[in-house]
Parts: sequence; C-alpha cells; structure tokens
Amino acid sequence: MKTEIFLENNRLDLISDEQSLLTFALDDITAFGSRQTSFSKTIILPGTANNNKIFGHIYQVGNSNAYNSALPNFGYNFNASKSASVIIFQDNIQTFKGVLRLLEINSNEGQIEYQVSVFGDLFSLKVELTGGLLSDLDFSGYNHTYNKDNILSSWDNPPGSGYYYPLIDYGNYSINKHDWDLRTFRPAVYVKELLDKMFSAAGFRYTSALFDSDRFKRLVIPNNQKALFSPNPDILQLSDLSPNVFSMTTPIPYPGQTDQYTFDTRVLGSNFTTTDNFHYKYVGTQSIAVELIFKIKGAYRGNREYYISIHRNDGEFVKVEDFTPSTDGYSFDRNIQASITLVTGDIIYITSGSEFDLHPNYIISFTSAEFTIRAAVGTQVNINLGDTVDINFNLPKNIRQIDFLVSIIQLFNLYVYEDKFDNRLIHISPYIDFYGTDNSDSVDWTYKLDRSKPLSLKPMSELNSKIYNFNYKSDSDYYNDLYNKRYGQVYGSHTFDSEFEFTDSEKKIELIFSPTPLVGYAGEEKVYPTIFKQTGSGVSAQEEQMDSNIRILQTKKVTGVTSWQIKDGATVKATTTSYGYAGHYDDPDAPTSDLNFGALQEVFFALVTGTLSATQFNVYWSAYMAEVTDKDSKLLQGEFYLTPRDIFNLDFSKYISIDTVLFRLNKIEDYNMNAPGNCKCSLLKVNYTQY
Repeated sequence: MKTEIFLENNRLDLISDEQSLLTFALDDITAFGSRQTSFSKTIILPGTANNNKIFGHIYQVGNSNAYNSALPNFGYNFNASKSASVIIFQDNIQTFKGVLRLLEINSNEGQIEYQVSVFGDLFSLKVELTGGLLSDLDFSGYNHTYNKDNILSSWDNPPGSGYYYPLIDYGNYSINKHDWDLRTFRPAVYVKELLDKMFSAAGFRYTSALFDSDRFKRLVIPNNQKALFSPNPDILQLSDLSPNVFSMTTPIPYPGQTDQYTFDTRVLGSNFTTTDNFHYKYVGTQSIAVELIFKIKGAYRGNREYYISIHRNDGEFVKVEDFTPSTDGYSFDRNIQASITLVTGDIIYITSGSEFDLHPNYIISFTSAEFTIRAAVGTQVNINLGDTVDINFNLPKNIRQIDFLVSIIQLFNLYVYEDKFDNRLIHISPYIDFYGTDNSDSVDWTYKLDRSKPLSLKPMSELNSKIYNFNYKSDSDYYNDLYNKRYGQVYGSHTFDSEFEFTDSEKKIELIFSPTPLVGYAGEEKVYPTIFKQTGSGVSAQEEQMDSNIRILQTKKVTGVTSWQIKDGATVKATTTSYGYAGHYDDPDAPTSDLNFGALQEVFFALVTGTLSATQFNVYWSAYMAEVTDKDSKLLQGEFYLTPRDIFNLDFSKYISIDTVLFRLNKIEDYNMNAPGNCKCSLLKVNYTQY
C-alpha cells in the first residue's frame, strides 16, 4: 500500500515498516458528555534531507528562525509550538485531514528521527478558541447612545445580530414592579453572533441548521454586571483658557484677589455639571477614584513666587504647582497631576495667585492648557442617559470562548465534526438530527468482522452510571438561592436515573451559565427574569444590585400589556403597551420551549397555559439517554478489516449493519495507515431509530 503524508503540501518521507495508528471518533459513549476528534498515536518519521528541510532543520540545537504566522508552517518558518496542516493519502485516497504536532526529536549516532502525532481539524479550532475571551470579539459596530429610542427599537431588531434590551429586574429600579427606571435596561448580545464572530476570528466557518433556526437566533447573553458601565476614562475634558493671559496691576496680598480659570472648550460627561465654567460639580451616584491632569504651557514674569492650585470644595488644596520669581519671564511646560476619590457633590476648580505682594506688572500667559478628570485605571463609570454604550466593555468578563462553545454543545447535545475536504469548515448538528430514522443507507460490515478474533458484547449497564445530573451553575441571587434552599437543587437542573442496580456512580454535565428565575407579581401582566440580592424580609426587605454569573435567555417582544412607563428618575421618557421579554421560556404567557434542563418544582409567577415538558433534556438529551441506558443496549467491540476506501467513505451518521442488526459506530482504534489490516471498532446496538 502506498501511503503519503503531506505537511503544508510538502510530501514527507516515511519509514516503510513503521506502524502509524489512527483513531477515528465522534462521541465516546463511555465518557459521558465528551466529544472527540480523530487523532493518532506517535508516528516516527526519518530524518532524511527532505524531512529535515521541511522541519526547518529544527534538530540542530542552535536552530533559531524568525517565525511569521502569515506564512505556511514549514521550512525555515517551521514553529514546533504551532500546528501545521497535514493530509494523509493511502493509494491516492484521502484517509485523514488535520494538523500535525511535533513531539520529540531523537538523535542516535547522527541518525535523526522525528516523533509526531496528528489530530483532526477540530484540534485547531479548539486551540484558537482556548486563547480567546468573549470580550476579545469586536462588537464596536453596535456602540450606540443610551436612550429610550434605542431601548424600544431593539425589541424589533431582527434576532441573531445586534443588541437587545430585555426588561430584567436587577433590583431597585422599580417601586411598584409596573413602571421601570431606564437603568434597569442593559444591552444583551445574541448567542449566534457571538458564535459567528468566534469562528470567524479563529479562521473557521460552520454549517448548522440549528444555529440558523428562529429559536436559536433569539438566544441572548444579558449584561451580568451590577450596573451599566463605561470604559471611557475621560469624564471631564476642558481646554482653551479664557482669557489666556492673566495679570495683576496692583500689589494685593494672597489670599485676596485670585485668577479664576475658566475654559472655552468643554466636554462634560453626564456625571459633571457647571453653572459658571469655573466650578465643576460631580453628580455621579458612585464614589470613584480619578486622576486630575492639568497640562499647561506658557510663560511667567513676576517678582514673587507664584502658583497654580487645583481645589476641591471650599478651597481645599488638591495640588499646588510653584513658579519661581522671574523679572524677565521664562517659559514653562507643566503637567500637574493628582489622585483623589470623588464623591457625589464634590466641586473641582482651578485658581492661581501668590502668598506675597506681587509686582504690579506681573503676567502669566498660556500658549495651551488642558484640564482632564480621568477615571483611574480599573475604575468603571456608570452610564447615564445620553452616554455612549460600549458593547464590548459590557460583555461578560473572563469567559473563554472554548468554554462558551462547549456549554452550547452540552446544552443542545451537539455533534461537531470536520468537513471531509475543507479544513476550515465545521459541521454542527444535534444528536436528534444527526442520525436518520431508517436504515435505507446503512453500511454493511457483516463480512468485515474478523470472527476468528475475540468479540466482546457488553451490556451498557456495565459501562454507565446510575445517576446523570444535568446542571446549570449555581449563583447567589435571591431567587436562585431561594429555589436551591427549598428544593435542594439548582433552578432548571435535571436528574436522570438509569435504574441500574449494580452501580451507584454519578456523572454530570454543568454549564458555565447560571439559570435565571422568572418572577411575576399580583396584578401585573409582565414577567421578569430576576438577578438581584435581597436583605431582610417582608416590609423591611431591601433589593440590591449584584454582579452575577453569565446567563443565557431566549427573547420575545410581548405586546398588548397594560400601559406602563419607562422613567428617568421622576421624568417619564416613554409610555408603552409592549416590553422586551427574555427568559428561559420562549413565551411567558404560553411557553412552547424551555432552556432549562428540567421542569421546575415551583414557578414564581401565575402560568395559565403552555407546554412545560419541552425542556432541553426532553428535546435534545432524552433520546440519547434512552439509547445508551436501554435494557437491551449493548456495546460491540471486535476487530474489523477496513480499507482506505472504507475510511474515506466513513460517515458516523450512517448505521452499520452486522448480520442485519443495526449499530451506531462509536470509535475506530489502531487503524494502520501504512498497511491494511484489522483495527478495533466499538459499535452501539441500535434499539430504536426514532423516539
């Protein structure tokens, strides 16, 4: 058999009698919830002149090169810490496509050998997503002004891209739970666009009927911070002193007459006001650490020491900058800085003067002046009406892209697999859609089974656990905590009991997402997802905003509710009979699907009608669990003779027929790419083709 391996389209030399063993897998049913890609055991390559050249003579101890990621990973650009594309052919038939990893270089009496392994293309996707965070994705195109028009219009935006302002009860933004302050509205981003941007940034594409479905496009990730924040550190910017020349014509001691510094150009953040362009009042509701920066250039002439002062409130000196006497005048370029914490009501202003009598003809002139109040590094500033919303800054923090994708895979029980020919294309399908409902295109392996070799048929009850837990991640907000205490389980979780008697082990899936309880109030039509803490009880109960774990919700614009108002304090900004709903149910009035794994023990609002059984477990996991835990479920393991053409035509979605019995292919192990022969295969008996 002629075997060829191409690294970045360069043919490698092989050792003819070396066994190079490959494993092909999609889902390992013995490792609950896992998803796999194809891979190899260690492959030995000879250190020929050709191979040495392809690997950039890396065997030389002093080897070093200037790696360029934009170029193919071979030759003098070879980098062992990066993957290189690889294709394997057997008798001109492609049997493997993926990436190569260099493990070790061995040298024995001048003879070089390279130890390598290969992985399917999913490995490259995993590497790319492991190094990225959700906040690394670029959503700057959706930055917008925070106002009631953008909040209301987001409810009508086409789902799947852009932003959406759900009505979420974050606590303390409503007295009667009917009218709401606009600050309870924060932009959520769509799950589909997060995935689109993740794949694109990693250099991949995908096909998925599920991701293109209307329901999936309506999934959003809401804001999970205690308030809506801005990353813009400049919350006050002033320039162009007015006037730009200050002088004193008669000797007046300080304190006394002082020069008050006003500015012609002013950019005031929503947290500052001024009535005279001299005093600037901080009206923000949070105490924040800030940097005061006054940059000035100019000249000073006078017979006495002179200084410029930054003040807070009633003359408190924050910073003083001295200028030495100069009868002839001298040029200066000063950067006056101070760090303080601003509290609501603080007033900042700038003056100049002297503690001594000044020469009647003193003069200080400025060629440029800038005064900036900037939030200290790491300080977040509340966004107010009219400010710019930075979408990226309000994405959940420190969430790895790979963890996000894995939780979506687990939530919908997805199979993720490479395209046979396109190494940048990934196919994604739920288990329930992956297999056909009949055996019309099954592949007959009856005569490929080597019956002279041991054959194992093991009941799945010997491989599986008794208890399977499907969990969201717990969080400490009031209603999640209340539900957990009442029922001893996380809101929205589900426990599946296989009823196997000879094991007591447990396995679990836990998402990175936390559940979000829905709450309704007596006499109120609107239903709200709730994310807040509560102290006290009864009439003394106090709500409190909180930072929360990442959440996932599905959206719908609900119309025809009793008229209600969006307010800015006491000012009414909008009156409407609709609201932007988001929650684990697709519809709070008549649900037809539920993002929770399991039906709830208690619902915190009056639910009149709807389907409560269409949970994620029932829709996406129950058929899978029924198959692998059925009393007649068996795992067949034996040796099969597979040819390169069998591997090329390999399709895990097709049933395998052996003696007219249907099986699902689980794994192929130790397929020798250098010589045809037997390889170990694991297959799961099919009990039902549909449930």
